Amino acid sequence: MLRNLRKIALLVFLLLGAITGYRYVYAQNFIDEKPTMQFSIPQSFGLLVTIYQQGANTVFWFESEDGTLRRVLLEGSGDFILDVWAITRQ
Repeated sequence: MLRNLRKIALLVFLLLGAITGYRYVYAQNFIDEKPTMQFSIPQSFGLLVTIYQQGANTVFWFESEDGTLRRVLLEGSGDFILDVWAITRQ
């Protein structure tokens, strides 16, 4: 008998929630409206050696197979600076 009362109470709760628009009965979907970055770092830049913060910017250093070091800068606004520093070795 107690089991039936619990089922009836749950059914009444869900029914009232559906009628009154009880928000927590339903799951919500969140859509990320932030645009994705349209910049990719070429594979020829080599392996990522280090990343560090420089003020609001992020600095990435890469080393290619021939020993060339490249610095790529990501601004705090999320934009990559296309002026890449390259240090060659002989």
